[in-house]
Amino acid sequence: LKPFWFRLFEFRSQAIPRHSRPGRMTVTAEDASEPKAAQQGDEDSEANVPGPSCIKGQVFSEDPRMVLYSDFVSQEEVDYLLRLAEGRWERSTTSRAKASELLGTEATAGYGEEVEGDTRTSSSVFLSYTESRVVERIAARVATVAGLPIQHVEPLALVRYRPGEYFKTHHDGSMRPYTVFVYLNDLEEGGGGETRFPELGIQVSPAARTAVMWPNRLEDGSADRRLDHEALPVLGTGTKYGMNCFVNYQPQWDASHVRVVQLEE
Repeated sequence: LKPFWFRLFEFRSQAIPRHSRPGRMTVTAEDASEPKAAQQGDEDSEANVPGPSCIKGQVFSEDPRMVLYSDFVSQEEVDYLLRLAEGRWERSTTSRAKASELLGTEATAGYGEEVEGDTRTSSSVFLSYTESRVVERIAARVATVAGLPIQHVEPLALVRYRPGEYFKTHHDGSMRPYTVFVYLNDLEEGGGGETRFPELGIQVSPAARTAVMWPNRLEDGSADRRLDHEALPVLGTGTKYGMNCFVNYQPQWDASHVRVVQLEE
């Protein structure tokens, strides 16, 4: 299958685009609030965090359609995100509920109760919509590749897997049409940490700044169980850093004040 690529957004505002598609965009907004990090005096540091100039995608499964992106984030963005996470890591949780609630149709899908357990041993940090301009533009990037409005992107979740840590086989939920998982760093050869889809016989190895996108729902709104997956244990002495980017079928926040304008090429 032939690869494809597109240029990213050109931002001239701190706001997030409401809806976007591949191409160069500029964003204007009315009553846009200052991102939290900018209020704390970090505006200069954010301005020095460039994003990638181009993302390249490769469809590696047609049914279900799964895409591997290279250069989804820049190294400067990776470094910035990990600085944001310092001192904030907490034990990752899983959703506990009836299968019909987590994996059912739109009428029944929900989140259940968030609990700690032996099925997931990683750590997480959630990044709010107003965390910083860097977080905003990555969220816009996720919306672009998923083809949905930005208000459907859930708060981004950084994850950390230390040696021996894992996330056993699970599904991301039928309430999420798409998952974009971003690998923030490399692991040494044989270092484990792969994302494995046992029903498909597919295994994706961590590679710095890449991302893999997959669908979670069937046409009737129920979960596509072919996309059950697991994060294999990290081996050796390395630490795996990643970021869960979930796209929900319901809007997650109000972005009605944002207007997206297509730039001339």
